[in-house]
Amino acid sequence: MTCVLPQRRVVELQPGLAQVTGRVVPATPPLRAPISSRPCVYYQVIGQNHAWPWHDRLCYPTTEICFWIDDDGARLWIVVPPSPSSQSSLGAAQTGASIQCSIGGQVVRRTIYAGESPETDRLLEPPGFPFRPDAYLEAEERIVAAGDTLTVGGEIIEEIDSRERAPDFRHPPTRMVLWARSLGSAGA
Repeated sequence: MTCVLPQRRVVELQPGLAQVTGRVVPATPPLRAPISSRPCVYYQVIGQNHAWPWHDRLCYPTTEICFWIDDDGARLWIVVPPSPSSQSSLGAAQTGASIQCSIGGQVVRRTIYAGESPETDRLLEPPGFPFRPDAYLEAEERIVAAGDTLTVGGEIIEEIDSRERAPDFRHPPTRMVLWARSLGSAGA
C-alpha cells in the first residue's frame, strides 16, 4: 500500500507527514557509489544474483545519511536512516522505519564479480549466506548527487538545533527535520 504524502514548501512545514521538493545540498564529504565510484549523497543498487535468481537484490548505504534540501533559500535537514537490512528483497513491505526509494536519473549497469572489493562483495552476499567463489551480480546503480532536484517524503519533526545559540535557557533553538521514508525524482 502506497501512502500519498501532502506536498509542502519548507517554509510551511509543521510536524507530521509531508513531502518536500528541492535542490540537494551536501552536509558531509560525498559518499562514493559502490559500482561507479561517482560522488553522491545517497545511492541505490538493484541487481540479480545468478546464485539466488528467484529474487532481486536492493542495497542502500548502511549508515544514516544526512543532507539538506534547499527550497528557494529555505533549507530542511533530511535524515535517511539505514535500512533495517542493507540488503533486502525488492517489493518488501514498507514499515515506519524502513526506506523504499526509486531514484531516477542516469543508471550505471555493470556485472560485479566476487572478490573485486569489500563494497561490492557485500552486494553479492545475502544475509546469512556466504557468496560462492564464482558469484556475480548484474547490477544497476543510481545516485542522488549535490545539486539534484529531489522529492523526499517522510515525517517532519521539530528538534533542538545544537548548531545555534539559545537566547535563554527556556527557549532553545529548534529546526525542522524530515526523517525520510522515501526518496524519488532525482535529476539534474
